[in-house]
Amino acid sequence: MKKVLMVALVLFAVSGAALAEDAVDEGPRYTIFTKLFRGVGNVIVSPFEIPVSVFNVAADTDVFIGVTAGTIAGAAAGIERAGAGVLDVATFLFPPYDRSLITFEVGKSPAAKAAVATFPREF
Repeated sequence: MKKVLMVALVLFAVSGAALAEDAVDEGPRYTIFTKLFRGVGNVIVSPFEIPVSVFNVAADTDVFIGVTAGTIAGAAAGIERAGAGVLDVATFLFPPYDRSLITFEVGKSPAAKAAVATFPREF
């Protein structure tokens, strides 16, 4: 009985390594759960767009511009991220699973870059 168990354990270990090589060759697999968890994550992270954008805009310009324009840019990015998350959660059963609706990281939204570029600095 011990021999059969040891042979099964060795075969399981060897087959795991062989299957892992196949998975590396194929690349990542995207499923409905990828889209669902990405959507839930976007909804959870969306409120953090405001303080991160305020900090980033203030670091690039000054505190006043960071608080005013950064807050507006962060709110816009947060609403966009929350909307994309809700849409991902609502449509997680339908493809495509690999493409995200959000193309920027937290705090690096195009709205924050535009706020830094266009806000008047004469104040």
